Amino acid sequence: MAKTSKDARRHIREWSNFFSDLKSATDEEIEKFLRSREKKNYLKQSLQRLEKRGFLLKKENKFFPTPKGLRFFSKLNLLDRNKQALKKWDGKWRLISFDVPVVDDKKRYLLRGLLHEFNFYKLQKSVWICPNQLAADFWNFLVDYELDKYCKVMVVEVIEGDDELKAYFGI
Repeated sequence: MAKTSKDARRHIREWSNFFSDLKSATDEEIEKFLRSREKKNYLKQSLQRLEKRGFLLKKENKFFPTPKGLRFFSKLNLLDRNKQALKKWDGKWRLISFDVPVVDDKKRYLLRGLLHEFNFYKLQKSVWICPNQLAADFWNFLVDYELDKYCKVMVVEVIEGDDELKAYFGI
C-alpha cells in the first residue's frame, strides 16, 4: 500500500510526540520506539527526513532536536493540544479578521495555515470564524511569529446565517 501525505503527517506527529518528552534519544531508544510501531520503514524515512531538513541532529549515536526542530515540534504539539481541548460550545463565536501587508506575504500564508489547522471556517478572504475558545498557546504562536499586530479578534454571540456554521462545526 502506498504511503500518502496523510500517513507522512501522522508519522511526523509520532516523532514530534516522541521528541517532546525527551531532550535526546539514543539509537536504542529509537529502535525500541520503532519496534512498537507497525510501519517501521516509513517511520525510519520520516526520521531521516527530519534529520535532513535540520529538525534533528545526530551526534555520537544520539538524536537531538535542533532549535528549529523544537519550534516545529512545539507547533505540532500545540495543534494537537488545541484539538483535544475542544469542549462544549458556549454559544459564542470567535471571529478573526486580519490585514497583512503584501510585503509580509509569507506571514499571511502562515496565518491562514494556522487558522485552517485550528479548524477555523473562512467567511471571507481575511475573516475567519470558529466556535472554540482560543488557547493561550494559540496567542503565543501569533505573538512569536509577529502576527498579532495584523489581527483583530471578536467574540460574537449573534451572527446572521449561523445555521450553516453550526452545521459545519457539528453544533
